[in-house]
Amino acid sequence: MSVLSAAPLLYGHADRLPLPRAFLAGLQHLLAVFGGIVTAPLIMAVGMGLPAAETRAILAASLFVSGVATAIQVAGRYGIGSGLLAIQGTSFTFIGPVLFAFHGLPEAMPARERLAVIFGCCAVAAVLTGLLALGIRRLQRLLTPTVTGTTVLLIGLTLVLSTLENLCRTSTAPGAPTATLALLTVSVFALTLWLATRLSPWCRLCSVLGGLAGGALLAAALGLFGEGAAAAGGLYLPRLLPYGFGFDVGVFLLLFPVFLVSATESVGDLTATASLSGLPTRGTGYWQRVRGGILGDALNSLLAALAGTFPNTTFSQNNGVIRLTGIASRRIGFVVAALLVALGLLPAVAAQLQALPEAVLYGSTLLLFLMVARAGWGLLAGGAIGRRGWCIAAGAAAGGWLLAAVTGRAGLEGPAALFLQFPVSNGAFLAMALELLVPRRALAAGLT
Repeated sequence: MSVLSAAPLLYGHADRLPLPRAFLAGLQHLLAVFGGIVTAPLIMAVGMGLPAAETRAILAASLFVSGVATAIQVAGRYGIGSGLLAIQGTSFTFIGPVLFAFHGLPEAMPARERLAVIFGCCAVAAVLTGLLALGIRRLQRLLTPTVTGTTVLLIGLTLVLSTLENLCRTSTAPGAPTATLALLTVSVFALTLWLATRLSPWCRLCSVLGGLAGGALLAAALGLFGEGAAAAGGLYLPRLLPYGFGFDVGVFLLLFPVFLVSATESVGDLTATASLSGLPTRGTGYWQRVRGGILGDALNSLLAALAGTFPNTTFSQNNGVIRLTGIASRRIGFVVAALLVALGLLPAVAAQLQALPEAVLYGSTLLLFLMVARAGWGLLAGGAIGRRGWCIAAGAAAGGWLLAAVTGRAGLEGPAALFLQFPVSNGAFLAMALELLVPRRALAAGLT
């Protein structure tokens, strides 16, 4: 029996709960995932330098789509969705590639046209991921711990470097209160780290939300909290393709490997959720759930692109809540979905998030991005990849950075240059190629 499923369940996967208990359990799941759901799209919108109105629209769409996506994932109808208590949101692994793609497009292109290209490429990548999900067991043979670990490690490192650059830019801008911003950033980082390292599981689960809330309070006390929440009224109404539809081969090649890695991470999340729910993690039924979950991720990412927000994937935070509460009923997912949709319909929620100073966001996400890099290293170290795997990982990572540096100095232009200048996509494809080309039976050569 899995360690994850050792604790007895108060409510099983198919059990019904009284409405008050269902609402309370759903609220606990919402608190655990809310910070993660809103931080990734907020960081991308801020990193793109979008106007306040566009940022609010993307945040509102993100919350709304996360609710719809969660309902689809939990329902598990017609082979789409896992049927598990799995909450959906935008993964942090998409931040680096999306921002690089946005800024890599021609500067003369208006921001709305760049968003059209990014969301168009996300839609195509989501459809292709859904098709590949039909053979998920074969896909697992290519997306080994070596490949996924290398890719996630590169994503984390690039995000950390980018965040440090943004912190320096924000703090040293003309007229910026450097000392105050530094204090705010360090305080948010320290609070998030303190919460994440407490013995209390609830502190760890809500560390992101707690760090953002503490940062918002400190920013308000320092007079740095932005305005705009009062101007937001009425209801947010989702629109189909609010930025239009575009496509760029280079952007697609940047984003598609991240969709594959995200799908692999979802397999692990769904396996943990099934184990915690007392369901089998082997056999035909298990693989049907996994395939349905990945198809659900693909459909939900397509819906997100059509609504003008970023890709959706399965979150892992809710697994900790299941273990703590002993409640694995998938019906809780519908409560969380309804709460997310309701929050997305209220522009004031997005406006409050948009008003957060950049120093608060960077202080929180710097720790998160370090954890992303640590997760990539953990995939490599815990995957029993052997010396062969470590050689592939080192070669792919170094080759990805080197190829990006050479391409940048060569002054290439066009889709190929955009793709080759990003070390993450380079490293991901190199790792996949080496995984296929380097012989596995290399014991005699001492490579395993």
